Amino acid sequence: MEKQYLPLERERDFSQKINDTFSFVRLNFKDLFLALLFIVGPVLLIAGIAGGFHQINVLNSNYADTPIDANAGVEEILRRFSRSGIDIIGPAYFILLFATVISMVLLVVTVYSYMQCYLEDSVSRITVERVTEKVKIHFLPVFRGFFLVLLVFFGIIILASLATGALGIAVGGVAGPMIIGIFGLVIFAVMIYFMIMFLLSPAIIVFEDASPGFSLRRAKYLIEGKWWSTFGLVVVVSIIVYFIGLVFSLPAAILSVLKVLGIQSGITSDWVVVISTVISMVGSSILSAITYIALGFQYFNLVEKKDGNSLFKQINNLGNH
Repeated sequence: MEKQYLPLERERDFSQKINDTFSFVRLNFKDLFLALLFIVGPVLLIAGIAGGFHQINVLNSNYADTPIDANAGVEEILRRFSRSGIDIIGPAYFILLFATVISMVLLVVTVYSYMQCYLEDSVSRITVERVTEKVKIHFLPVFRGFFLVLLVFFGIIILASLATGALGIAVGGVAGPMIIGIFGLVIFAVMIYFMIMFLLSPAIIVFEDASPGFSLRRAKYLIEGKWWSTFGLVVVVSIIVYFIGLVFSLPAAILSVLKVLGIQSGITSDWVVVISTVISMVGSSILSAITYIALGFQYFNLVEKKDGNSLFKQINNLGNH
């Protein structure tokens, strides 16, 4: 049976982007899942195991002495939760942090590398080997771009915090905390604005073989005038993915609640907590690929609207015949 092809380079309205995102997943589920499993899966497994042990450390630290009594007052509960977290920051925490960052970048690069293979060859099967070759090329540039965005965010946070603190001290009195609260909301809004503004940067690095610095400028150009539609797309798809992901995250959440309540049984043993955490992290992370696919469609949509690349390609192809 001939492989059904879904064109990537075309303009789409909001509903088409969502529908085509899930159509792309349906048409490419097997090959895309294998690529994610073999390329991102090992790092996610490490993150999941480390997360499981970290979760055990957290639970044991907060509740190791005695279970929280059902009639405990608010002060007792707050006291238990306010205990120092130094004892729970161990090797598992740092392994979790490192593996999570690597897996997140790998996931994004794998999704866009797969879409690039799909764009280049709509007939042949997209193998893990083909995707891996592209991941090797694009991983470091996307990784550098990730840290470049982090630097921008940290710069915004530091400058805004200094300005807010100075203003709060200058105003003083009752109005001081109010000013700090208002500025906190403004900083949060600015962070969201820049986050959406730079979301297309990894796609630009992969699809256009761009440098991290150029990808941020290019992302700003593409998003201008389309910020709200991009924000809406991310919110809607993320909500859908979240509810699908509850299938994977609920077991780990239930086990955590049981341990908090002091219920001891075979299902709350440490190894069960680790396994449930691995399932939660691997399942939820792979599902998040759907959000990046949607952003990939948004990238192609905006490129067509602003640059008309597919039209230029058609004209060039006519000239070659």
